Amino acid sequence: MSRAFFDTSALVPVVTEQLPNHTAAHARFVRELKGAARPCCSTHTLAECYATLTALPLPQRISCAEAARLIEANFSHRLEIVDLSQEDYATAIRLCADLGRMSGQIYDALHLSAALKSGCQYLYTYNLKHFTELATGRIRVAAP
Repeated sequence: MSRAFFDTSALVPVVTEQLPNHTAAHARFVRELKGAARPCCSTHTLAECYATLTALPLPQRISCAEAARLIEANFSHRLEIVDLSQEDYATAIRLCADLGRMSGQIYDALHLSAALKSGCQYLYTYNLKHFTELATGRIRVAAP
């Protein structure tokens, strides 16, 4: 039984029909929900989804209240939400330092840490290059 983790880039289009990758992301999300293992994201992912949804420069902007409703209705109760501990953050920081990764790649490392912590075999993202480099074969990285 395989288990999937969704990062922010794979979740935001699930609830945003205005994005070009909505159809593929939504289809993958639904397939994973119907699977034997409950898919995951992290507490950090939910915060990033809110930040992204409220900042997207879309013709029909997403309000703060709508972003909160979308996250609650689609992710908070349907996915297993993985909490990250202080040690998980330290592991992510060490991983980035060891690989010479800087800036926002720490956030990718936090997603990876949560995926590995929850025993996922797949990490779905549209940021394939960074995650493939960080994962170093420990998890399958794929676009939805």
